Amino acid sequence: MAKPKKSIQQKVQEEMPEFASEVAGLSVSDLNNRLAQLAKDSEVNEQAQEDDEGLEKARAEAAEMASPYKDAKKAIRLRSRYVIGLIKEKGGA
Repeated sequence: MAKPKKSIQQKVQEEMPEFASEVAGLSVSDLNNRLAQLAKDSEVNEQAQEDDEGLEKARAEAAEMASPYKDAKKAIRLRSRYVIGLIKEKGGA
């Protein structure tokens, strides 16, 4: 049985307790400012990730290495669907 999903508040309080306590007492105006700063931080992080040539090279290598497995998965799914179609055509469940 799956564990109940944690709320965002629970997750942040468990994983980032300092941040949670820091922002808990802020006014709405200060929270809006913090949110704007987080948006800027996110943009900076995205740009840094895009500019990381090593990461891009690793992704390309990983995609190339995974290609045969992806192809095999695709073929297996297609074959499975075909067999299911045949079963239905022949009156099976």
